[in-house]
Amino acid sequence: MDHKQSLGNQQALAPYKQAIARYVRASMALKGMRYGDLAQALAERGISMTTENLRSKVSKCMFSADLLAAIIDALSLADSAMPEILKQARELRDQGLNTGRKES
Repeated sequence: MDHKQSLGNQQALAPYKQAIARYVRASMALKGMRYGDLAQALAERGISMTTENLRSKVSKCMFSADLLAAIIDALSLADSAMPEILKQARELRDQGLNTGRKES
């Protein structure tokens, strides 16, 4: 993959990354959970992560699909997570298209 393709992919994936980070943070807030609580819930599933590391991963949305699945499970959001994330990603993507930010 060349540099132009890589940049294009990063730009196209940006709304999804942003939607995932927003969804996780909003879900934690609605459940009254802090990063320490989420780290503990993950630890109960055998996933050891410091609060700081978890906060960093969520804020940058730099984590694997399996960790996302574990976070969704820990937050008890299995039924609503993906439809909500995709809805937000579409809205963010459409906003980007409407403001001319997404040009390939």
